[in-house]
Amino acid sequence: MEDLLSKLLPILLLLLIGFVSKQLKVFSDSFIEELKGLIIKIALPAVLFDAFSTMKLQVSYLLLFSLVFIYCIILYGIGHGLHKFFPKVFSRYYTKGFMTGFEFGMIGVGLFGAIWGIDKLPIIMLVAFGHELFIWFFYVLFISKSTQKSYSLSVSLKQFIMTPTIIAIILGIVVNLSGIYPLMNSNVIGQSLFAVVEFLKPLTSPLILLIIGYTMVFHRTNLKEVAVYIITRIVLVMSLGTLLVFTIINIIPDIDPLFVQAFYAFILLPAPYILPLYIKNQEESTFFTQVLVYNTVITFIGYGVLLYIL
Repeated sequence: MEDLLSKLLPILLLLLIGFVSKQLKVFSDSFIEELKGLIIKIALPAVLFDAFSTMKLQVSYLLLFSLVFIYCIILYGIGHGLHKFFPKVFSRYYTKGFMTGFEFGMIGVGLFGAIWGIDKLPIIMLVAFGHELFIWFFYVLFISKSTQKSYSLSVSLKQFIMTPTIIAIILGIVVNLSGIYPLMNSNVIGQSLFAVVEFLKPLTSPLILLIIGYTMVFHRTNLKEVAVYIITRIVLVMSLGTLLVFTIINIIPDIDPLFVQAFYAFILLPAPYILPLYIKNQEESTFFTQVLVYNTVITFIGYGVLLYIL
């Protein structure tokens, strides 16, 4: 129990500091947005590049990415079915958008890095990479169609490729497979670059957690309906996820031992924060915004349960 508290209390304190900072107006909203940009565009890509340039890569990971992609699509389909066949319980049109996808960018990185260490990030990225493919080439496509917004595959592909974290991962894989990492690390310029990464590593997770705490705002809403949506999502992602993780470890028997923990840590994450941005109906957009806030709280509780079990 003491070990559990030693991992969770620092996280809760950082979230609390962020939350209180919002109430006391210690920082401006614009400063938090700029800090978020610094993390997403510089700190996190640097850490991912370093991690993927040194990790052991396997061809079988391509199958893993595909299975995660299919897993997310199935969840989307179930969400669509819940709204269609049980409209009295799941009356929200965007039920399908809430039942699938995971907010890895801001929440997953911060929590996983704080608990298991930022050096272990590539393990959870084995799940996240297939998920990112789903978000860019399926989720955004179908949510855009639902809102009658225009969608361009070429634009989506360009956005995917130009995402700083994806660039960092691709460059890290290129450096890894080409074998030039030792060459980079043997000269003063390369050593300086990797030294900068080492400076950034311990800062990334704490800053993300502060931002999460700062951006959590609670409003009055229909708690019964919120509970139904969150509980249903948990049941779906955990039951199907358990089947998927056992399939993966049987197909890829020599996968990292931490993978199972990383997988459950990933599927405990809340739905994508971008969902309300695609909803035109203001009432439904507000509802899902609040559902995501409460879903985030449940994620923190879920991480506590996961650590206790482990």
